[in-house]
Amino acid sequence: AFGVGMGPGAWLIPSEVFPTTVRAKAMSLSTFINRFFATIMASTFLSLTKAITWAGFFLVLAIICAIIFALMYIYVPETKGKSLEDMAAYFAQITGDTSILEVEEAHAAAKMVELTEGGGSGAS
Repeated sequence: AFGVGMGPGAWLIPSEVFPTTVRAKAMSLSTFINRFFATIMASTFLSLTKAITWAGFFLVLAIICAIIFALMYIYVPETKGKSLEDMAAYFAQITGDTSILEVEEAHAAAKMVELTEGGGSGAS
């Protein structure tokens, strides 16, 4: 169940919803959190199976997976056919935080100036 549901979700969702200006930092944070909880799961697995039996442990995992599936189904937007800029605008709209849009615009403007300056010096 983990390999079908929560496992890929930890890698796929962050890579599709974060805009390019913050993607590297956001993915590193996402990876850290993923590895942190994987370490906790691996460290406590045997102790928990002794305390609540193997069947009880896998029942807990199944319940967690079902809850995560429901939350992802309800709250994660469809990204098929949408650009990263569309997703940034979507999240800015639902959260009321337009700061990421301002960062995106500043980044695009800086890139345009860089292209303009680079193109002008090659013609001389």
